[in-house]
Amino acid sequence: MTRLAPRQAEPEMARASEALAVLIEAWRALSPALPPGVPGIEAAEVRLEGGVPALAGEALLDGPALVASLREIARRLEVIQGYDAARAIAETLVRRSSALDTGLLATAALAGVWDEVESLAAGLDLDPDALVTMVDYAARPALRAGAVVVRPLVAAAAWSRGTCPACGAPPALSVRAGKEGERSLFCARCGTGWRYARVRCPACGESDHRKLGALHAPGEGDYRRAEICDSCECYVKSVAALDPPDPDGVSKLDLDTVALDFAALERGYHRPGAAHSAGPG
Repeated sequence: MTRLAPRQAEPEMARASEALAVLIEAWRALSPALPPGVPGIEAAEVRLEGGVPALAGEALLDGPALVASLREIARRLEVIQGYDAARAIAETLVRRSSALDTGLLATAALAGVWDEVESLAAGLDLDPDALVTMVDYAARPALRAGAVVVRPLVAAAAWSRGTCPACGAPPALSVRAGKEGERSLFCARCGTGWRYARVRCPACGESDHRKLGALHAPGEGDYRRAEICDSCECYVKSVAALDPPDPDGVSKLDLDTVALDFAALERGYHRPGAAHSAGPG
């Protein structure tokens, strides 16, 4: 994420908010009919018991469906200033689809294996970060649909990891709710939330309070803060809420708290797996 000068921040945030609204509508419209028997419930349960995300390896999305999703998202985004590159990416993938293994691209997108997508970008003369972001957006409707199916399994699982129990992505937010401030982590890719220890770094598991801290604006520490870890130099944004956010709400909160990202990044901290977390939501 690039730090913005004060006079640039307002129009940039306005465009990002507009883009997020467009993306949310696109994700809702693109909600796919998953293939029969996918995800496999018994297999997902076994994976969770073994500490593997429930949706790992599930064919939620094939290559043509990924490209179609990407084209629709690009079509919707092109009306927003600064997002016109999305159409060029979609057109390039459509034009070259017969020579590409779009099935492997879909598999990489679902798993969040962005190195493979970056390698593809180099061969297509596309910006790697832009292609990763667009492919990520295009895969999210299928991930959300799959997460809904395995939600009862996730709720019953004894999951203690700092990555999403449904899709394996790092958390976008930490949410504290209730009188006891019970902590849950939330995934922006599939919208899953899961309980997590209150004093523990999701990235490395550090639980020594002397190595954990928080960054926040004056008077906002109880409501919004960036929880930092000096052991791994990662951070996760934390908000207080009466009710857990739905998948769209996670993306909105992530964008609304972007000032915390700036504060943490300025001090040398980074999101877990944040190399490709740019963009709204």
